[in-house]
Amino acid sequence: MLKRLQRKFVAIAILALFTVVFVELFSVNVVNVYQRDSDSKSLLYLIAQNDGVLPNTARDDSFGAFWNPFGRTTVTVETPYATRYFVVKLHGNVVTDISTKNIASVSDQTAFEYAAKVYGEEPGYGFLDIYRYYYVKDAATGNAIMVFLDFERELEETFALASISFLVGVIFVILLSFPVYLLTRSALAPVRRSIEQQKQFITDAGHELKTPLAIISADADVLEMCEGENEWVSSIKSQTVRMNTLVRNLVSLSKLDEMASDIEHVEFNISEAVLDTALNFEPMAKSRQLSFTLDVAPDLTLKGNEGEIRQLVSILCDNALKYTNEQGEIKISLYKSGKTLTLDAYNTCDGIEKEKLPHLFDRFYRADPARARETGGYGIGLSIAKAIVERHKGKISASSADGKSILFHITL
Repeated sequence: MLKRLQRKFVAIAILALFTVVFVELFSVNVVNVYQRDSDSKSLLYLIAQNDGVLPNTARDDSFGAFWNPFGRTTVTVETPYATRYFVVKLHGNVVTDISTKNIASVSDQTAFEYAAKVYGEEPGYGFLDIYRYYYVKDAATGNAIMVFLDFERELEETFALASISFLVGVIFVILLSFPVYLLTRSALAPVRRSIEQQKQFITDAGHELKTPLAIISADADVLEMCEGENEWVSSIKSQTVRMNTLVRNLVSLSKLDEMASDIEHVEFNISEAVLDTALNFEPMAKSRQLSFTLDVAPDLTLKGNEGEIRQLVSILCDNALKYTNEQGEIKISLYKSGKTLTLDAYNTCDGIEKEKLPHLFDRFYRADPARARETGGYGIGLSIAKAIVERHKGKISASSADGKSILFHITL
């Protein structure tokens, strides 16, 4: 339990750290993309407004521009020499001028072909291959201008920044995972001590209770021999048995907790283990006129603890016998699906509310307290079953298709 709690703490801490880093890096990259796009639009607009020529405009370094970086002009006297673009002018659908003097890799023919592709589009900003373009049309005169800006370097730098930033972010999260793990262990130290003290208390209390319970049981036997059998002596003996069973279950559950790494992994025939254990309950089922069915696939093997698996089957069968209604049905199944072994325990019952099903594995929880007192239930058997399943790296769940039956589904 403590190890699972620690893993959850570490996972939550790392997830929170990853989320913060991811949001920060994502924001930085979004701002970078927005800024580059804004700069390209500013350049295209200036070129189009200046009849196809980029003017030498100095940067706006005013105090207001410092506080509003997205609104500042980024053109300097050096910008025309560092900007690669070409311009196509039209009148109607006729090209009147092509200027490629500011870009060496594009010929007039190539510029014409790009203009032909953009001509059918709506005026405004757009992307074409590695170029960011601005298409302006004057409806009154029929004149139009297309400015194409080489955006390849900006795209490469944007992708490079995104790749590097997220790589650094992942490395950062991985490196911080180690101190997070160590801090989590330190933070859970009081919880670990509390759980160990609780386990020790249960074990010590169990041993201390065994002696007075044994004395009470012996005294009850003496009273029965001296005074004869009566309801008071029978009640004492019955409650002593209940107390012994409860103490034994508490100690068993305490030992199962936090011992998953100590399980002895031995391959055994689980089919035989399930059959041998379940058959012990068949006479009791028949005495109550219950239908008891075993559907166990032969020669299935499992690497685990045979004793605990037998205890698991015993708990499921005992639980089914206690809560199956009159002339009801009990069915124990074991089969293999792929690499997974599935153990099902089904029984009919008087009725169960589906919202109570998830709580059946809670310690001392009883869906029907009155019925539990009649049958001698403590609300701890299914907790032991869950602990056994988890020790074998399996899963257990409870479901009810009709509210009048219950199915315990176990995968190992």
